[in-house]
Amino acid sequence: MNPTTVAHLQLSALRRMYPAWEFVRGMDEAGGECWQMRLCVEITPPMRNAGIVEVVERSDYDSLAYELRRQEAILRPFRATRLNPRRRAYTV
Repeated sequence: MNPTTVAHLQLSALRRMYPAWEFVRGMDEAGGECWQMRLCVEITPPMRNAGIVEVVERSDYDSLAYELRRQEAILRPFRATRLNPRRRAYTV
């Protein structure tokens, strides 16, 4: 498989497995590959204090997946709370 096909399959899997996040892939300002994830709920002060961030941008899938696992571990205790959805952007 070519790299573009692999990237599309990876994006599809991320979107299915982590519906609280929006994932996009594109080019950064320097013309390099850019992967981005954005949390689709409003971040409360306790979430921010715990280390949750709204947007994470990385240069490749592996580093984005690593940060996603870290963010998901921090977010897990907040799942029982009421979270306000945020509008999805779909752009990098």
